[in-house]
Order: sequence, then C-alpha cells, then structure tokens
Amino acid sequence: MAASSRKTTKGELTRQKIIEATLDLIATKGLNSLSHRNIANAAQVRLSLTSYYFESMDHLILSAFEEFAQREVKQIEWIQEQVDKILREYLTKGTTEDRESCVLQLTELLTQYISTELTDEARRKQLTIRCHFLFALGQSEMLVKRVSEYKLQVMRLIEKTAELIGSPYPEIDANLVIFTFREFEFALVSGDQNFNQDIVSKTLKRLLSTLIANE
Repeated sequence: MAASSRKTTKGELTRQKIIEATLDLIATKGLNSLSHRNIANAAQVRLSLTSYYFESMDHLILSAFEEFAQREVKQIEWIQEQVDKILREYLTKGTTEDRESCVLQLTELLTQYISTELTDEARRKQLTIRCHFLFALGQSEMLVKRVSEYKLQVMRLIEKTAELIGSPYPEIDANLVIFTFREFEFALVSGDQNFNQDIVSKTLKRLLSTLIANE
C-alpha cells in the first residue's frame, strides 16, 4: 500500500512538472512552439512521459490552460475583494465627496495592480500566457470552447461588482472593464512605447468615475 501511495505521488509530481514546463514554453515561445520533445526537455523528463500522462498534445495544452485559469480566477477574486471593500465603504455614505474618494482609491489600487504585471516576474509570466491563450488562432475546438467559458466566468465575476454599485447594465459595464484591461495587457506584452502608468491612471479614473456615477 505504501509503495502504491509513493508511486501515485511521484506520478502527480511528474504530471505537474510537465504542465509547468508547458506553461513556461507558452510564456517564452507561444503555443505554436509546443511539441512533446520540447516539453519533455523543458520538464527534464523522458519523452515518453508526456504522452503517458496526456493522451494528446491538445489534452496537454488544455490541462495547462486549466492550471492557468485556476490561478487567474484566484487572482481576480483577490483584487475583486479589495475593490468591493472600497465600494461598500462608499455605499454606506454615498456623498459626492465620498464618491470622489472612492474613485481615487480604486484608481490607485488598480493602477498598482496593473503596474505589478511589469515589475513582478510571476505576474508578467501569467500575463504573457493569458495573452497567448486569449489571442491564439488555430487551436483545438476543446481549447477554444474552454477559453470562451473562462472569459464568461471572468465577466460574471465583474458583473457582480457592477451589480453592487447598482449598475443598470452590469453586463455592458463588465465588458467595458474587461476590454479596457485587455488593451492595457496587450500594450504591456507588446512593449508599446506610448503606454505608461499615467495613461493607465487617467483612463481608469475616467472609467471608474463613469461607472460609479451610473452614467
């Protein structure tokens, strides 16, 4: 029994190593660079193990996406908690002065959140992987479907915050937030020279002022 338990644990660790190596390759070289040999070399495992643990390359990429999506949702839920806390404090008062303070606090919080995607290595890696998955063409139907489900899941999370502030159009407002952040992310990954923290801050302040005022 003990030997069987150790074998299962070792297998799980090997499987995770393969997934992590796949994500690393996606971050550095993109989805089209993936092959069983490249992944096995990056994971430092035998070539046969990539097909032993994953029935196909599509299955391996999908498993890597699931790992990515799980981390992403946790990160989104964390920042959403911070945003909702600030919003609830504003909603208990609701004066014009409090609204302006709320917008400034949220602008500072979200600007810092986006800025760390440049300075924090793990966050930047996650951002790069996100862009590869969201903007990839020619992928399997399974992956395309799962990415669509993930995007809908993220939108539903942001809709809850829009509903918290009494938005009459929570789905539209959620999409406005998502589209704005995706533009920021693309600029970060592509190294857009015209993109800077001042633009992020001013854009977010304008967007948040509009959303919180329910204009």
